Amino acid sequence: MKIRAVLLDMDGTLLGRSQVAVSVKNMRAIQRALKKGLIVIPCTGRVMDMLPPQLLTQEGLRYFITSHGARVFDRETGETIYQDLIPPQQAAGLMTLLQGRGLYNEIAANATIYLERDIAASLDTQPVPEHHVWYMRDRCYSVLDDPAAFFAGEGVGIEKMNLYDIPAGEQQSIYDAITATGCIRHTREGAGPNLEFSHRTLDKLCAVDAVLARLGVSYAETLAIGDSSSDLDIIRACGVGVAMGNAPDDIKAAADSVTSLNTEDGVAAAFEEYLL
Repeated sequence: MKIRAVLLDMDGTLLGRSQVAVSVKNMRAIQRALKKGLIVIPCTGRVMDMLPPQLLTQEGLRYFITSHGARVFDRETGETIYQDLIPPQQAAGLMTLLQGRGLYNEIAANATIYLERDIAASLDTQPVPEHHVWYMRDRCYSVLDDPAAFFAGEGVGIEKMNLYDIPAGEQQSIYDAITATGCIRHTREGAGPNLEFSHRTLDKLCAVDAVLARLGVSYAETLAIGDSSSDLDIIRACGVGVAMGNAPDDIKAAADSVTSLNTEDGVAAAFEEYLL
């Protein structure tokens, strides 16, 4: 069956070593695919406005699956066509556990990143991931004086949270407290210096279902490219699943083919083989 749509992971897939910019070769492959009438859908763990500006300004990229499937955007209409968020009251409860403790916590909601004011005021000493530095430098984030009150009072749900460099003595207690709320699902199991979690019912395939239904495209007509466990179900479900050369062995085994490394324009190579 002819491929009509592409689900394209970001980190470890489209993005190279810098995790910031799309290479010229990969970008040209996307542009050629769009010109042919193919539907290219970024499918990422990132929040919407932390995507590379090259993609956000590329004409023809309309649908975006973000935050591991917590939100699906139609950029043309500005509509959220699917979401699975941590509900406002539960979001507020999580923030009550976490805020005021000096923890570097990137809170993804409303398609952007929120930071506590004390954290935002001391970014020079915070453990900002290297590939997030541009985002913080350009002040793309929003600042909250009282996150718990904001999420409860404004009725805003949370797409996901990322905590970085949690002190060793607090790692287990924070992990246990977050888990005990019963409202979240960890991306990585077990206590550690870094945690990422979303709503407990989050399923990236549900987000894919929503966008493919909107497009009238079947899984059999879709190609997926990815590199990690969060891409595995999609790679298995699509008519063609491609694993990156840097993917773990279980991802490669589940895929129909393996392309080059993300640092060697593996996405462009897969587009050439299957689409162009």
